[in-house]
Amino acid sequence: MLRDRTIQLDIRPEVYSPAEDTYLLLSAIDVDRRERALEMGCGSGIISMHMARAGAVVTSVDVDERAVRATENSAKMNGLDARVVQSDLFTDVSGKFDLIVFNPPYLRGDVQGQEDLCWAGGEDGVRLTDRFLRQARERLEPGGRVLLLISDDMDPSALEDALSGWRIETVASKTLFFEELRVLRLTL
Repeated sequence: MLRDRTIQLDIRPEVYSPAEDTYLLLSAIDVDRRERALEMGCGSGIISMHMARAGAVVTSVDVDERAVRATENSAKMNGLDARVVQSDLFTDVSGKFDLIVFNPPYLRGDVQGQEDLCWAGGEDGVRLTDRFLRQARERLEPGGRVLLLISDDMDPSALEDALSGWRIETVASKTLFFEELRVLRLTL
């Protein structure tokens, strides 16, 4: 999906701002009209706004209330519909989805405070990704797919374990000066 620069976002300093990883994930999205799409970890809502503009029925989820408010405001600013839910992964989310998109916290490090939620992926960088993938299995419609952003900073062995049982296809990648990012399309 191409970035639509006319989409307005409620950018807040305490909410993860779109960056190289966000735009790489956005470039890998292919969503059809009326598909049920979920963005996990929505931040400012840029991915959700693009999917909604493409005609998908969008649910946006974030554990951080500030990100939920930012995404709600982004939807209002663009006249787009998105159901926005504050939830720890799928805890307060209902239904199944054709597409689930997630740019998880993937850098190695533990969460010290609320501001670290958007980047700290635990000691191996995979802690939240592993939980997400276990829960996502039950939330996919038959034939559904997950688009997951990963980094080579994640522990390879832990990532391999988390991806066990999924069919994996790399659909986008980008090398930055300090890491390589990839977007995986996962199916069951």
